[in-house]
Amino acid sequence: MNSFYFRKDKIDELFNIIKKELMVNRKNIEKAFELDYREWEYEVNFEQILSIIEIVKSKEYLPKFSKEIIVDGLGKICLLCNQNPYLVFNFIMSSIYTNNKVEVVLENKLLASNKVLIETVKKALNKYKADKDTVSYIELVNKYDIVFKQDNYDLIYYFGNKSSYLDFIKRIHIDTKFEEFGEIYLYSDSKEYKNEIIEIDKWAYLNEMKVNIYNSELEEVIKEINKLNAINKMSIIFSKDIKKIGKLIKELKSEKIYININPTNEYKIETNLNNLVYKKILKWNI
Repeated sequence: MNSFYFRKDKIDELFNIIKKELMVNRKNIEKAFELDYREWEYEVNFEQILSIIEIVKSKEYLPKFSKEIIVDGLGKICLLCNQNPYLVFNFIMSSIYTNNKVEVVLENKLLASNKVLIETVKKALNKYKADKDTVSYIELVNKYDIVFKQDNYDLIYYFGNKSSYLDFIKRIHIDTKFEEFGEIYLYSDSKEYKNEIIEIDKWAYLNEMKVNIYNSELEEVIKEINKLNAINKMSIIFSKDIKKIGKLIKELKSEKIYININPTNEYKIETNLNNLVYKKILKWNI
């Protein structure tokens, strides 16, 4: 599919070209970020976008290459997601790294940021003389209209809400993969953190995440959160009461617990490379 197939040195070369192209176009990219911020109040940081390139380059496939096993990309992938530019750019770089082509479905949300990033990557790919359709985007009024174009793809990769996904796949006959953003479990016993909670709720809406807010008795809160999800991804505590904080830390089943801070600036959704490849088992007699 692409000329850098299996060549780590070629991948590094291409990723460096993409990085350079981003740097050259930084002013225009940041203008697009500012435009979207004025409309959506969602801040995209240029340096964080750049850092995604190194993050993806540092990843490895499982299983690893050997004389008996190699991995290959799945083909042309359609990306359906919340249009978070970090997620979109991470997925694009991961797709290139895994020898896939990707088309991103864009609606009206954060449109300027995603368009400028995709167009910049396309410029770099053109300079590298990679396939012209390695990265592309399609604008739809409703992303679910992609059901009428599904035969153009080998796979639809869906990030989002599980109930929406289950409804969506009823109309899909090609392969799909799904990753859920998850939910936020938030406990607060003080009005002092009202502004932080509003910001978290706004961020969650843009990222299609549900926020469950609790302010009732502690035992009831712990029981309810742990009942809803065996191990949830994120719990946030807003309280000045050290005893309450200690009890919540000890008893909540959470991968991450944040105390009196808004964690949304550091929350990242990354693409699992192993979901973008399949393994080929080789038997030799040469």
